[in-house]
Amino acid sequence: MAHWTITLKREGAAIVVRGEGDDPHAPDRINYEVRGSPGGVYRALLDRIRGGVEVHLLGRMYGDRDLYWIAECAYTEALLHPGWSVETDLPPPPEPEELPEGAIL
Repeated sequence: MAHWTITLKREGAAIVVRGEGDDPHAPDRINYEVRGSPGGVYRALLDRIRGGVEVHLLGRMYGDRDLYWIAECAYTEALLHPGWSVETDLPPPPEPEELPEGAIL
């Protein structure tokens, strides 16, 4: 079983999202940890992840249980809040032609 981490951080504060499973698009488990005092970035990230907006990216449906979607939300918040950065060990998402047959397009 694979493990992945997405970390949105700045000096003295971090939001760490961890997932595990066979597919980062639908992990078996997701949890998170808050370190330091991330202030409004924490609420903004949660609101963005749970925003109810579904998007299609690379032919896959993304939502709040998809680590690639969570990573994109973290990158967006880092851009909107100077001083924040994102680190992740997620593998690159598959190209659309590499998706399994029957994937949502």
